[in-house]
Amino acid sequence: MIHTRFAALFALAALAATPATAQSGNAGGWTLASVGGVAAEEGGRIAFSGDGAVFGTTGCNRFNGQVVAAPGVLSFNTPFAVTRMACPGALADQEAQVLDALVGTVAVAFDPVADRMMLIPASGAPVLGFIRAD
Repeated sequence: MIHTRFAALFALAALAATPATAQSGNAGGWTLASVGGVAAEEGGRIAFSGDGAVFGTTGCNRFNGQVVAAPGVLSFNTPFAVTRMACPGALADQEAQVLDALVGTVAVAFDPVADRMMLIPASGAPVLGFIRAD
């Protein structure tokens, strides 16, 4: 059990941001760059904390929930808490795709040279591409 917790904390440390940072939109976390290989609308972000919390925005609505990490894999515990503002056009489509992708088991591909992360859902939902936020 301790080994499993250590592995989860180690994986999250690679993606770490404080919950306050993720909620406030300040530096830290990851900025959504693409959804299904297409450039993302502005405003999407995600951040993780060492206690297993995940926070972010789809570009329209904010979400938060819990995630369990293992090397190369995240398991999102859903449903997330999500605000429910009406999203215009392309943002509504992006929101649906992002929330669909953050369900269940997701493979994590990290490029330390380019400081990019891809979340690859086992469900077949669109792949989410992120760049580290400034």
